[in-house]
Amino acid sequence: MKKFALSLLVVVAIALTGCLVISVYPFYTPKDVVFESGLIGSWTNRTEANERWIFAKENTNAYRLTYVSGDKTNVMQAHLFKLKGQAFLDLFTAEQKDGIFPPPIPSHLLMRVFELSPTLRMAPLGYEWLAGVLEKKPKALRHHVVSGSNNKDDQGFVLTADTDELQRFVLKHLQTKEAWTNQSELRLDTAVAPPAAETKK
Repeated sequence: MKKFALSLLVVVAIALTGCLVISVYPFYTPKDVVFESGLIGSWTNRTEANERWIFAKENTNAYRLTYVSGDKTNVMQAHLFKLKGQAFLDLFTAEQKDGIFPPPIPSHLLMRVFELSPTLRMAPLGYEWLAGVLEKKPKALRHHVVSGSNNKDDQGFVLTADTDELQRFVLKHLQTKEAWTNQSELRLDTAVAPPAAETKK
């Protein structure tokens, strides 16, 4: 299946293998958000040396995430949050390119965080797995099917469930291995330190 394109920059920003699950609503509420200063810094993918994730503090409890892959750079906002003790990252961008009409819809991408230190180990919610779940049981999670062309193979989906419904679904499948298989491991580049002004709480 081709990558589902909605002119949503976050899909381009995270160059992971396969399709990505994106949502109209955030995966967190303000009470779920936590802040870990250890996340701040530049992280390099252990298997893709040209891929870096640079976290800097933004506002009170958010991060400004700069994602670099080769010669491409994308900037988004990230919130670290916990559900039942499990950590996640919600990646969001409202950035829009000039000349796109109608304007693209801002979207959220969920990353499950398995480890924060010394390795940042995380995985997105599995697209192929969720596509199979929704095909068998369309009412399992509210979503909207979008076709890029008349070819059925170009169909994709975007989640339209509200935050409460999203969280119930995620918690239900914390032990479903197939939902979290595409893991990435990043190491902190100690040679690159974030600006002092951005590390203060």
